[in-house]
Amino acid sequence: MVRNLEILDCTIRDGGYINNWSFDKKIAREIYRSLSKAGVDYIEMGYLGTEKYFERSKYGIWRFTDEHDLQETVEGIDGAKIALMVDYGKSDIKDIVVRNKKFADLIRIAVHKDKIKEAIKFSEKIKEKGYKTSFNLMGYSNYSDSERKKYALLLKNTGIDYIYVADSYGSILPDQINNFFKPLLKLPDKKIGFHSHNNLQMAFANTLEAIRCGVSIVDASVYGIGRGAGNLPIEAILSYMELFNHDKYNVIPVLNLIDQYFIQLQREARWGYQLPYMLSGNFRRGLKKLLI
Repeated sequence: MVRNLEILDCTIRDGGYINNWSFDKKIAREIYRSLSKAGVDYIEMGYLGTEKYFERSKYGIWRFTDEHDLQETVEGIDGAKIALMVDYGKSDIKDIVVRNKKFADLIRIAVHKDKIKEAIKFSEKIKEKGYKTSFNLMGYSNYSDSERKKYALLLKNTGIDYIYVADSYGSILPDQINNFFKPLLKLPDKKIGFHSHNNLQMAFANTLEAIRCGVSIVDASVYGIGRGAGNLPIEAILSYMELFNHDKYNVIPVLNLIDQYFIQLQREARWGYQLPYMLSGNFRRGLKKLLI
């Protein structure tokens, strides 16, 4: 089970909240090269944005990832497959080009539960353009048990390749994981994924439990970079996976990348565990007694 796991790195896309998606192309290239050497399966290079919803002058290039910038960044590197993300409702299908081998392999769709039906139709149009698709179910900890079963059935007969649980508020604990994933893991021909946040410093523990329960793919980012408390540090999961499959995984390129770029970046733009994020994660679980 562990040997068949896929790892997706979201450093540039999720880490873009830290620097407004302004990673220099040279750094983005080193991120792609190092993670590819480390054995990562997918690298999410940014968002597919549209100027209808986002003013280009206010954001870096990875908020509007285009074919030219992407090809220039990864050219000549025999690397991991490339993923991009869209926020459903903030992207138009006309802005997504027909896939070619030099562009992305996977497009991930971030969607909230009140938009799932419409987003399924959107994903079908993306499939027609040649991409694999992923549904990232945002705010999943707020779904009721009946809603989890309802939406799992709704997604059952779609062409979506990956279905993700996103711990949007960093409030999930390991003993909740099995119950959260159970309806999705029953779906045939779907790969189930987990995107953790580290508000309660549970990202690694939750991810290991999700792997034990049978998920097919997990997200992580270099040095845990990401909005707020950040994500599962990819160096942690790579070190773990290297124990089981040292022929595929090698954490050293990522450790070198951290030493070269990310320690200084973290000093300049803080992310990761902090008390306010811990309290926020706990409040999402209804633990207001912490104020007493």
